[in-house]
Amino acid sequence: MRFLVLISLCLSLPTTSLPAKNAEFSEHRTLPPLKLSAADLDTILRKTQTLVAAANGPASDEESARESVKLGVRGHEIEIPHFSLASSVAFPKEVFKFSYFYKRPDKPVSSVTIDLGDYSRRVSVTGEAPDQVESISKSLENDLRRYSTKVGGATFRRVVGVCLSLGLLTSVGLSGAYWWRTRACDALGMLICSAIGLLLVLLVPWHRYLPGFVLYQSYSPFLLIKYAPQIFFLSLVAAVLGIPLSYFLLRCKA
Repeated sequence: MRFLVLISLCLSLPTTSLPAKNAEFSEHRTLPPLKLSAADLDTILRKTQTLVAAANGPASDEESARESVKLGVRGHEIEIPHFSLASSVAFPKEVFKFSYFYKRPDKPVSSVTIDLGDYSRRVSVTGEAPDQVESISKSLENDLRRYSTKVGGATFRRVVGVCLSLGLLTSVGLSGAYWWRTRACDALGMLICSAIGLLLVLLVPWHRYLPGFVLYQSYSPFLLIKYAPQIFFLSLVAAVLGIPLSYFLLRCKA
């Protein structure tokens, strides 16, 4: 009887240890708005490949890793079913979505996902070795955060858009009421400028000028071209704030 119990215990040991052996750990990291060139992204992808290869070791023909790259071009997703550097893909001057996927099951690092878009940017690493998973995910996050930008993203556009719209609506209402009562030319000018500013805020495709993620084929050497969206946005803010301010200063001097 004791012999049978001992055999059953020995047989149960591999069964109980199997889930622990195959347990996987995941790291998910959220990124701020990003702006970088294809060459910058290539450097990050090469570094990630090197770290993953060092963690998993060489792959045989039977267990080769599966990799893919996706780009969002003019509202359409183009999938490349193998690893491809961003600079080697023929795309327009800029794209607003990029994804990289790596999968090799039952390895220290079994999957790596880089998903960069306008509304969300995240890095996910999964594997059986928690130290390798954490190291690679942290390295990816640090490398991408070097290209973060404060001016851009859905949250930024939403908050600034609401503030500008409320300010311009107030300016339109006040200047319209004052012009209706006095028929003064300066009030009419302020009304027209405020209405134009409000139309710009509502109609300009800000998701292209202030995106949460943008990938350039190459940066322009001219600073005015490189930072054109930010310069245009700051100019609009200055104009919106300057319209009522200049008007009230003129009225105070009068």
